[in-house]
Amino acid sequence: MSVENTLRDAIQKKSVVGFTFDGKTYTGSPHALGERDGTPHVLICRGEDAHEKRVPPMGEWSVLPLSDITGIRLLPAEPFHAGHPDAKVKAELHKVSVSVG
Repeated sequence: MSVENTLRDAIQKKSVVGFTFDGKTYTGSPHALGERDGTPHVLICRGEDAHEKRVPPMGEWSVLPLSDITGIRLLPAEPFHAGHPDAKVKAELHKVSVSVG
């Protein structure tokens, strides 16, 4: 399954995903798929498996390009982050095709 299809499935099921981005392993709760600067992106609340101090334990909202995400998999046993991103982060994603209801 492609990165986009896996994320779409995760959003619809409210499932956490595990993935690699920028050489690091993360887990995250994807909330929306859309575009940023004309390319596919995901709005996700992510945390790190590596326990680095710069990413808060509660997670960090990000808009990530799908092209830089690899090794994605569903982690249905993990608790989904149901919070809401701030307006600034949410505004970075355009032409939203699917989002958490």
